[in-house]
Amino acid sequence: MAPHPPMERLPAPKPWPAGQPRPLRLLTPPEPVEATAPLPDDPPLLFVWRGVPHRVRRAEGPERIECEWWRGQGSLGPAVRDYYRVEDDGGRRFWLFRAGLYRPDETPRWFLHGFLA
Repeated sequence: MAPHPPMERLPAPKPWPAGQPRPLRLLTPPEPVEATAPLPDDPPLLFVWRGVPHRVRRAEGPERIECEWWRGQGSLGPAVRDYYRVEDDGGRRFWLFRAGLYRPDETPRWFLHGFLA
């Protein structure tokens, strides 16, 4: 996003695609990111992917996706994932998730799973 003079009104962001809640492009496997979220179930305010910080301008979620109980844990740990659709201050859109349920004695693990249009 280009710099703007102070107090200038920014253009309205494009709306989320109504018929496309899932990304067209997935990362296999999902890649770990460092994320900062103010509360356990809040979307991140900032995340760092491949050494590049992304400040979140807007977000939607969480959407909990959980595999069948009999499948147990996968390679990324717990079978519960809370997904967020986020847009950074450059207008790029990402599909992030927090692995597992929040536990006060554990640091949350965040991953980038895909890119939204």
